[in-house]
Amino acid sequence: MSLQKGQKLKLDSSTVAADITVRCTLKAPFHIDVSCFGLDANGKLSDEAYMVFYNQTASPKEEIRLLADVPDSQFMVQLARLPARIDKLVFTAAIDPAHSQTMRELGRLEFRLGEHVFALSGLDFSGEKAIMVAELYRKDGDWRLGVNGQGFNGGLDALLVHFGGAVAPAGATATPAAAAPARVSLEKRFEQQAPQLVSLAKIAGVSLAKNQLERVRAKVAFVLDASGSMYGQYDSGQVQEVVNRVFPLGVHFDDDEELETWAFALKSKQLSNVTFGNFKNYVKKDKGGWQQWMSDLNAGYNNEPAVIRDVITHFSGLTPPAVVTEKKGIFSSKKVFPEGFAPAIAAKAPVFVLFISDGGVSHNDEIQFLIRWASTLPIFWQFIGIGGSSYGALEKLDDLSGRHIDNANFFAIDDLRQISEAELYDRMMQEFPAWLKQARARDIIGNYEL
Repeated sequence: MSLQKGQKLKLDSSTVAADITVRCTLKAPFHIDVSCFGLDANGKLSDEAYMVFYNQTASPKEEIRLLADVPDSQFMVQLARLPARIDKLVFTAAIDPAHSQTMRELGRLEFRLGEHVFALSGLDFSGEKAIMVAELYRKDGDWRLGVNGQGFNGGLDALLVHFGGAVAPAGATATPAAAAPARVSLEKRFEQQAPQLVSLAKIAGVSLAKNQLERVRAKVAFVLDASGSMYGQYDSGQVQEVVNRVFPLGVHFDDDEELETWAFALKSKQLSNVTFGNFKNYVKKDKGGWQQWMSDLNAGYNNEPAVIRDVITHFSGLTPPAVVTEKKGIFSSKKVFPEGFAPAIAAKAPVFVLFISDGGVSHNDEIQFLIRWASTLPIFWQFIGIGGSSYGALEKLDDLSGRHIDNANFFAIDDLRQISEAELYDRMMQEFPAWLKQARARDIIGNYEL
């Protein structure tokens, strides 16, 4: 049923008792934040834990949860579980006030609750930066839905102040316990230093929250295949796009906001860390750029073990044992792999390695040996195949036997442009949370949360 601006209706008891899905779908040539404010009887945000948005994706008892972010934001709401002090839920859409766009440029906004649909477009606005889209509110003991589409001149911060919340002053130092302000501060860093990555940073934050990883601190490493078969992907900008997409996720984890990075072909080479200062055009500029990497590393060959060994040594201080080749007769030989695992090390901080490859893997036995040997170390390996084939041992990591714990995962994507950021981040996080718990239980890592 299509609703008109200003319309109000009473929700039936079965709807109130059920889990309600509220959707807000946006079409706009710029980023818009969708949020839910839980207000008291005076229309104020008396408890900021009931502001649910990209950076705080659930209320204290998950009565309100952000399941998916823009452009198709979805909130799960359990009205019957809300505390009595929460009298109203207001759903809003806001543009960052630092950006030049206004709601006049909005293509379409569609709010949906069950069969009820409320639609707005840029024709409904002029210079506003935010919209109070709709609200669920208590009246005479019943829950009701009201749709208003009221424009608001400020952005999200102005809405927060309007509802009685507090905006942290610029440059304020967060206390260790203030996890949410610390994340807001990180979002501000993206707005100031990498505005083109703001939407990715928010989507990454939602994915981490969904997997209960928003408080995790880990070192993040990035490994890039620089073999000759990757030429087209570097030349077309796809590898730079990988950097752009991975950087926001890595920065959410990493305390120093830098991703330690390697390139490999026949040989391995550590590059500069990816940072806010150099992520843009990183693959074209760092250490002479990707064509220089290929020249330096002998791009005619793949040698994954070389870079795996370098990463292990860098983060653990250990040198993995060499593989011995024994002759078997005149014309044949056999590789002999040492038994056992890496010894325990003092460092307990988890390391999350994102390893990009287009396949052509040939050193299968040695890759399996190194991943197995390193399964006692605080390193998790997330291998990602992009636009290639013949991934060999990487495709069989889930079935790799003889490990201390499962310390690696693999998935492949034919074309990075055909997968959304939300899906990409969710797939990256598929096995990392389980590894964290198991590694903690085995005393491989220490306390990895804030």
